[in-house]
Amino acid sequence: MEKEKKFYPDYLVEILLVVIAIAMATVTLAMAFPREMGRRISFSAAFRPRPEWFFLWFFEILKYFPGNFAVIGAVVLPVIFIVTLVMVPFIDTGQRSGRIRAAAAVGLIFFAFILFTALPALDY
Repeated sequence: MEKEKKFYPDYLVEILLVVIAIAMATVTLAMAFPREMGRRISFSAAFRPRPEWFFLWFFEILKYFPGNFAVIGAVVLPVIFIVTLVMVPFIDTGQRSGRIRAAAAVGLIFFAFILFTALPALDY
């Protein structure tokens, strides 16, 4: 009768050997076929910092609230958006009017997100 395999040390040794083999293969392939990472940088061009696409709406809102009013665009409006989304289950009472109000609230936030994401994309 064959001896029963236990996790330690039998399976653990097998798993570690496979992990080491995969890591060695990955490193070998990465060294054999290097890839260029990121964008090419032109040092003669003007620097225009841009956020990633998922923060474009936030970047655009901040352009409309300069100086001392930046707190409104940086804190107040995002908190209002988040609180509205959290309150949707409480706005939707199951009746027709509640569902319409909840759909309108989510639709307005979605429209604002799309609008403020698309506007800076036009500036590129």
